[in-house]
Amino acid sequence: MREIKPWVEVVRLHPDVESRSTALSTYALDLGALVERDPNIPPTYRDPYAFFKATHLTADMKNLLQEVFERLAGKEGNRVLQLRSPFGGGKSHTLATLYYAVKNRKEMESAIPDTKDLPQIGEVRVAVFDGEKFDALSGIEIDGKKIRTLWGYLAYQLGEYEIIKEQDQKRIAPGGELVKKILSNKPTLIILDEVARYLERTMGERVEETTLYRQTMEFLQTLTTEVAGSRYACMVYSLQASAREAFGNMEILASLDHLASRVDAKREPIRGDELFFVLRKRLLAEPPDEAIINKVADMYVNELKKNMLAYAVSDEDRLAIEEQLLKYRERFVIAYPFHPALIDLMRERWASIPEFQRTRGALRFLAVVLRVLKNRNVRDYLISPGDIPIDDPEVKNAFFTEVGQREPFEAVLNADFTGPNATVKRIDGTIFKDMLFPATKVATAILMFSFGGLPKAEGEETIPGVTENDLFLAIISPYIDATTLKAVLKELTGRCLYIHFDGARYSFKTTPNVNKLLEDEVELIRNGEIIKYIRGMIEKELSGKSAIIWPQDSKSIPDRENRFIIAYLPLDFIYKPEKEKESIALEYLTQYGDKPRVYKNSLALAIPDKNQIEPLKRAVRYLIAIERLKGKKKSLNLKEDQLEQLKEREKTEQAGRDSSFRNLYNALWLLKMENGSFTLDKIEVGGRALKETNIYEKLMELLTKGAPPKVFDTITPSRFLDLIKLEKGMEIKDIVELFFSSL
Repeated sequence: MREIKPWVEVVRLHPDVESRSTALSTYALDLGALVERDPNIPPTYRDPYAFFKATHLTADMKNLLQEVFERLAGKEGNRVLQLRSPFGGGKSHTLATLYYAVKNRKEMESAIPDTKDLPQIGEVRVAVFDGEKFDALSGIEIDGKKIRTLWGYLAYQLGEYEIIKEQDQKRIAPGGELVKKILSNKPTLIILDEVARYLERTMGERVEETTLYRQTMEFLQTLTTEVAGSRYACMVYSLQASAREAFGNMEILASLDHLASRVDAKREPIRGDELFFVLRKRLLAEPPDEAIINKVADMYVNELKKNMLAYAVSDEDRLAIEEQLLKYRERFVIAYPFHPALIDLMRERWASIPEFQRTRGALRFLAVVLRVLKNRNVRDYLISPGDIPIDDPEVKNAFFTEVGQREPFEAVLNADFTGPNATVKRIDGTIFKDMLFPATKVATAILMFSFGGLPKAEGEETIPGVTENDLFLAIISPYIDATTLKAVLKELTGRCLYIHFDGARYSFKTTPNVNKLLEDEVELIRNGEIIKYIRGMIEKELSGKSAIIWPQDSKSIPDRENRFIIAYLPLDFIYKPEKEKESIALEYLTQYGDKPRVYKNSLALAIPDKNQIEPLKRAVRYLIAIERLKGKKKSLNLKEDQLEQLKEREKTEQAGRDSSFRNLYNALWLLKMENGSFTLDKIEVGGRALKETNIYEKLMELLTKGAPPKVFDTITPSRFLDLIKLEKGMEIKDIVELFFSSL
C-alpha cells in the first residue's frame, strides 16, 4: 500500500471547491438570473464558455441537444419534451445547457468539440420561464411594462407581446390561434422551469369566475398542442420527480404530466453511474491519474473479496461474489475519489428527504467535504461514508443543511461523536487504540445512512438505517476488516447512547436508546449504594468463613480466638498514603484496642486492589441502574427489543463485576519479627497459578501452599519442641495460646 498515494496527493480540486467563500453558493443555479446575466451569480454559470467547461456532457444529454436542434431545424419528432432528472442530474443545469447551446453555440463548440456535429439551426428565438421567481399576483415589470402572466412573459421574450397584451392584462388564457401567431413558424425554443411551484401559487388567485391556476393550465394545454403541431418550435419543461419536490401537491404533478402525455416524450439527461463523471467534472480541476485509480480499485476489491469469501459456503457463493466485485471494481474506478457507497446513499436514500436538494445540495456538501479533508491532509485512499469529518463545523453545517434535523441531532453528536467525552472517542482510545479510529469511521457511516431511506412505493414511509451487509460494502478497506467491523458494531450498540438496532438495520436517532436511559439512571446512583452492594457481595462470599469484613479499628478484629482470621480491609484503605497504611496495618496486627494483641500469629490483613475497585464500582453502579429500569419498564413503555438490549447489557456488566470481584483482594499483610521489631510481611497472588478463585479460598491457598507457606494445617515435632519446655510441663490451653501468639 505504500506505493499507492492517498487521494489528497492525487486529486487537484476545482477552484470553486478550493474557494471557501463560494462553496455554498457555487452550485445553486438560478435559471432566471442566468438568462438575465445577473452579475451576482457565480462566474461558472455567468460565462457560457466556463459553463460548458464545467459541464460533463453525458450521452443522454448529447442526445437531448441533438433532438432539440433537429426540431428547431424543422425535422419531425417529439417537440414537447418533459425533463425528469434524478439525483445529480440537475434539471435547471440541463435547461441552462439548452439555453446556452442555442444562444452561444460558438462557446459550446470551443469548450466541447463533440458538439460541432449538431444540426445547423441559424437564429433561434428563446423564451425562458422560471416559476421560482415569477410572482403570481404582481407578475413582472420590464422596461416600465407590467407583464402579469406566464403567456404574457413568454410572448414578450419572443417579441410578440402585442398579440396577447389584452389576454395578459386580463389574465385570461389566449386561444390556439393566438398562440400559433406567437410561434409564427420560426425556430423557437421555449424553456419552462419550476412550473409546478408557480402553479402552486396561482391556485388561490381569483380571475373573475375562475382562477389563475385554471387559466394557466388551459394555456399550457394550448401551448403544448400548438408546439407539437408546429414545424420549427420546441418546448422543454422540467417536472419534479415526486410529490415531495412539489410540496406534496399531487394534483399539480398529475395535471402537468397529463396535459402533455399525448404529445411529449420524457427525457432523463443523466442516468445511472454517469453521475460519477458529472461530480468529477464539477468538483475536480482535472481528471485524476488512471493508473493510480486502478490500483486503488484493485486494492479495495481485493479487501472485499478476502473478507467476503471467508463467509462463502459454496462454489456458487464464491462465483457470485467474484461477479459482483467485478462490476463493483468499475464503480470504484469511475467514482474516485469517492467510495461508490457514499454517492449511492446520497442518490438513493437522501433523495427522499424533503430538505435535500438533489443536485446543488449534493455538490455543495461534497465540495465542503473535499476541501476540509484536503486541508487536513488525510491519508485515506477514498472518501467513504465513514470518512465524513462530522466534527468539522463547516461540514456539520453543510450536512444538516441538506438532511435537516440540525437541532435534534445536536445531543446525538455531542454524546456519541464530537463531545469531549464522546462514546466513539472513548472506544477508539481504549479498545481500538492501536488502529485508525475504526469506531469513528463505522459510527459516521451509520450516521450517514440514518437519514432518508431506500425508495418505496408512493406514500409508503422510508425506513432509515443500514444493514450489516450494506455497511460491509461501505466500510471494508485496508484499515477495517470484517472481524473489526463486527467487534466495533458490538461496542457501538452496547455503549452509544443514540444508536438503534432493530434486528436488521443500524441507525442513529434523536430518541435515546436503552443506553441513554441507563446513563440517566446511573447518574442517580449514590456512592453509598454502591459500597453497600459490594459489602453485601463480600458478606455473602465470606459467610461461614473465618473472616472479618471492613474493620474500622483494631478492636473490630477479635483476639484470643482459636482460629486463623483474615480481616478484609475497607476499599478506601488503599487510597491512604503508604506510611499511614503501614501504620494502620501494624496497629491492627499488634493491638486489640488499647491492649497488646495476644494472638498475633493468627491474623492476616487482606488488602484491596486499587486496579479492581473502580471497575467493580462501575459495574455495580450499572447493575443497580439496570435493576431499577427493569422495575420501571411499564412506566417507561420499554419495548421487547429494549428489554432484550437491557438483558444483554446486564450480562456484560455482571461478567465485569464478577471478574473484578474475584480479584478485589489479591494481597495479604502479616506480622513478622525483624531485628527485634515488628514489621509487615507482604505477600501477593501475583502470577502464582492458584487453583482457587474465590476471595477467601484463594487467599488461604496463598497462605498454606505458597513458597514458603505462612500458615500450616499441622505442626512438626521439632517445632512443637521449640515452643514448649517439657521438663516443666504445660497445660493444653497454654500450648494453644503459644501457637497463636508466637511469630
